Amino acid sequence: MKMDGPSIGPVVGVAFGCAWGVAGATALPGPWQAWAIGSSIGISAALIVALALPHKQHHSDTFRGHIYGIAVAFEVAAIFGTIWLLRQFALSQFLLPAIGFIVGLHFLGLWKATDLRVFLWTALAMCLVCGVAAFLPGATENGNVDVRRVVTGLGTALVLWGACVRAFV
Repeated sequence: MKMDGPSIGPVVGVAFGCAWGVAGATALPGPWQAWAIGSSIGISAALIVALALPHKQHHSDTFRGHIYGIAVAFEVAAIFGTIWLLRQFALSQFLLPAIGFIVGLHFLGLWKATDLRVFLWTALAMCLVCGVAAFLPGATENGNVDVRRVVTGLGTALVLWGACVRAFV
């Protein structure tokens, strides 16, 4: 199996999808937690293997690195600023949806850098998932399941995996 340039981006997306899935899964109770973590890893592994196999590539020959660099710089600054701000106001329970929303916004930069519409839809879907999740109950509000974290993590994972599947379509 040889991984070529156009497959690297989707593989990175799958890997981040796995990380988001595991982050969401850890908010579930015992047996569900293990199942969701295993599923996140299994789905990610299957997608990475599929991306490594020969398939017709749908990618853009356009990449404006300076635009993407600016988007990433704003993303990093916004994440650090948001972490600091939420901690100052004792609102750490909103960290995951806030970070997910910011990461979603960074896909607008990737869209502008590549002209690939999949990144526009990824941005919109991630921002929607994380925006809705911010209004869901946390662990202290409903007992022991942090619905906010589950929806943010697993929802964002599904968005990223779905965007990566676009490499096959």
